[in-house]
Amino acid sequence: MLLTDAAERFLGVQAVASVAHSNPFRSLFGDSPSPHTELAEWADLVVVVPATADFLAKMAHGVADDLGSTLLLAFDGPVVVAPAMHSAMWEAPATQRNVMTLVGDGVHFVGPAEGRLAGGDVGIGRLVDPLWVVEAVHYWLTPGAGPLDGLRITVSAGGTREPIDAVRYIGNRSSGRQGWALAQVAALAGASVRCVTTVDPPFRADLVEVLRVESAEQMLDAMRSAQEDSDVLIMSAAVADFRVAEPFAGKVKRAGKERLELSLVPNPDILVELVQHRKQPQVIVGFAAEVERLEESVANKLANKGVDLIVGNNVAEPGSEFGSVTNAVYLLDRLGRQRRIEMAPKTEIAASILAAIVALIEV
Repeated sequence: MLLTDAAERFLGVQAVASVAHSNPFRSLFGDSPSPHTELAEWADLVVVVPATADFLAKMAHGVADDLGSTLLLAFDGPVVVAPAMHSAMWEAPATQRNVMTLVGDGVHFVGPAEGRLAGGDVGIGRLVDPLWVVEAVHYWLTPGAGPLDGLRITVSAGGTREPIDAVRYIGNRSSGRQGWALAQVAALAGASVRCVTTVDPPFRADLVEVLRVESAEQMLDAMRSAQEDSDVLIMSAAVADFRVAEPFAGKVKRAGKERLELSLVPNPDILVELVQHRKQPQVIVGFAAEVERLEESVANKLANKGVDLIVGNNVAEPGSEFGSVTNAVYLLDRLGRQRRIEMAPKTEIAASILAAIVALIEV
């Protein structure tokens, strides 16, 4: 860990040392004749957090007047920055020019987020939740990780809930974890991401636009609206095939009823609707949760739906069931390319799925 002069004054050396369990590097001048080059050769990745407007300006213009700035100038690996400043400073033309320069140099930004700022103001410039920084480090250290800068991606997540009455619904066991992993990883890679979801995110969704829905019809409306300005649509939600034809008003009482009969009607096929309204060269991705004959089911769905890529998984397989934190998937795209991705955390699965999407875009 390395502290700038400002960080030293703001946080204190001993406080940082106690958290890091080691003394932070602080100066160009000490026991080592070249601490900045030694650190640059040692590190696999450098994280700047929080990245102030001043430090971003130093990075963009190659200023090297302290240990942090000289280290970054000497380092040729991946760099992740998590900006934090007042919204007026973040939105200033000079800062935005510096950001564009750094993005062009290959620097990876995480945030900033919108929220409460120092002094009581509210706006963009807030430091993202630390989880985003940790996941960004993990992503950019993953072999094959690539940028998605400029892409607009909409992901659906969770299982739809079809009302029976005012308090009950028909649902499924989908947790939405894979959809949210896709949204998170896409945002870390630089895409502009929205998530149409029936479930709350498992983390603070600082970098994702969240659209909450309940039923399949609501999800269709939200996805069709999102389709207007999306480059990629990923339908990872588990959409109920049927809904109650006429949901009961109020709450159905059990008293006096030996049985309750429900009349079900088909829900709209969201994938088919999206394909019918595709805006070329929009990429549309579907999911197939199966319990047997996975490859056959995926091939049939790809042919019948007209999408660009199908992601299939066997939800009867231990570790790949609904609600798990891991997954194993089979990918098949419109060009006939197929790939099996073995059991891994859902964020790693998400990175592989996004890489397959990029391969389609680049065709």
